[in-house]
Amino acid sequence: MSYNIPDDKIEEVRERSSIVDVVSRYVTLKKTGRNFVGLCPFHSEKTPSFTVSEEKEIFHCFGCGAGGNVFSFLMKIEGRSFPEVVRDLAENEGVELPEDKVPLVKSKEEVLCDEHKDLLHSLYEKAAELYSRLLMKSPDGAAARDYFKSRGIGSEMAKKWLLGYGGLGWSSFSETLKSQKLLDQAENAGLVIKGRKGGYYDRFRERLIFPICDLRGRVVAFGGRIVDGNGPKYVNSPESPIYTKGNVLYGLNIAKSDIRSEGEAVLVEGYMDLLALNRHGVKNVVASLGTALTKAQALLLKRFCSKVVLLFDSDSAGIKAALRAVEVLLGCGISPSVVTLPAGDDPDSFVNKNGEDALRERIKGSSSAIEFILGEKLKDRLSDSPSDKATLIREITPFVRLVDDSLERKLTVKRVAEILAVDETLIAETVEPSARPQKFAGKGEVKTAGRGREKKKTKTQVALETVFALSLWHGDVLDEALKSGIFRDLKDPEMGQIGQKIEVLSEKERAVTPSALMDLLDNDSQRERLSAILIKGDVLKECSPLAVFRDCERILKESSLLERELAITDRLNDALNRGDEKEVALLLEEKQKIIQARKNDLA
Repeated sequence: MSYNIPDDKIEEVRERSSIVDVVSRYVTLKKTGRNFVGLCPFHSEKTPSFTVSEEKEIFHCFGCGAGGNVFSFLMKIEGRSFPEVVRDLAENEGVELPEDKVPLVKSKEEVLCDEHKDLLHSLYEKAAELYSRLLMKSPDGAAARDYFKSRGIGSEMAKKWLLGYGGLGWSSFSETLKSQKLLDQAENAGLVIKGRKGGYYDRFRERLIFPICDLRGRVVAFGGRIVDGNGPKYVNSPESPIYTKGNVLYGLNIAKSDIRSEGEAVLVEGYMDLLALNRHGVKNVVASLGTALTKAQALLLKRFCSKVVLLFDSDSAGIKAALRAVEVLLGCGISPSVVTLPAGDDPDSFVNKNGEDALRERIKGSSSAIEFILGEKLKDRLSDSPSDKATLIREITPFVRLVDDSLERKLTVKRVAEILAVDETLIAETVEPSARPQKFAGKGEVKTAGRGREKKKTKTQVALETVFALSLWHGDVLDEALKSGIFRDLKDPEMGQIGQKIEVLSEKERAVTPSALMDLLDNDSQRERLSAILIKGDVLKECSPLAVFRDCERILKESSLLERELAITDRLNDALNRGDEKEVALLLEEKQKIIQARKNDLA
């Protein structure tokens, strides 16, 4: 359950937590000037626009607009609540939080949803422990142990990957559940199945168990492989509130640090392929759970790398799966390459026969996505006739358009022309970069063509944003701004709300920093607006901050007076039309005062 946390403790956790270190768990960052940049984990892009400021302790993406501090980053990327991420970071940084907690108010629906998820996690953890015990210690697990041993998997590796065995008989797991409520929940979770006569039997009975974990290492599903006998080769957990098949990659919770350090991931299809590669020293490997790669899975990988090597079976099904995966990866701004294995081999058999060095040579020599696609399409080409070449060019063009980087796309066009022995301009004219489709971008979409083309801001908007940037970066400007009351009664509602939060921090005598302010903001829209202002505000530090502030203050005051003058003019016209001489006289007097005030400001 989530709880309120004292402000001073929140500040201590925030100050101790390096936003660069936290973001680097999910994004490969490179230092550029004062900031760090990388590929945004929240939308699809090939050119880095995601920026992290270590000194301001904030992040901002110039592509999709996402922004915030270390807490909001974790909330957004992990889908967790504010208290949850604060408590996790506190534990990591050694900050002790008080035990006398006050529960947060949640709706009845939220409470029930959280309780249901907690129960499902508990059931899967309970099942995983049982299955591991049945594999490692039970006489019933002898056949399963022999099978794993025959595949080179010993006890240490079984422990690392939480491998298990479903047990003999029909109810090894269901018998451990003592209440009807737990049995009903286990049925909802897909761990047991209700029989025709009302009893329950285990879904994964007499099967090898491959636990599927989320990024935090919590078991959310199982894959079960038959040891011998009849039945489907694999049985998998159904989807549930804690598991969506197309959103999870097998092994990513273990491989993510190796993927980040290698700069690329090796993607295979099955559990045993992954375990075989891992056993032979290839650690940056994940599996797509035996189904076609989804966009959500591709974007999940993109948090940790920008390149993916596809290592699928050499049969026709593996080739088709690779072709589909290439399109998905290109569409998500990831650079894919494809390893071609000898006929009859899969990753498991190849590495077991030839070893790690031979596999790494294959990975090193993998074909680029476009070369792989061309190679497969050339196999089916009937002739070198202009008609067949034109057909091939039209088929390959959509894939070339998906290459986001303009230089890489031009080089790809050149390579396609070389392979097909045609003039490069024929390919270039067909590709038409401006007609490239809008790419998938996870939650919502970002039009690539729109990046960098923001609507031009007015002088007043620029002045307002400059006031906020200077106030949050210079203490003397902040003091001056608070004295002037500039944050009150702003005509921009969103900036007005942010200004109110600055005053709240000041009144509480808390440090008014960008990161601290982020915690008080009401929604992502406000955090994105503020991060966009602050992340590119460093150029202002080359000027006299107070002088710039006073210029901006004059611009805002002039804008406010002008707006008041226009409003009075409208009311004056209305009074004249009605023949109300008294109101006309009052409005003319008020208008004259405003005109004089404007003249004084300009003097």
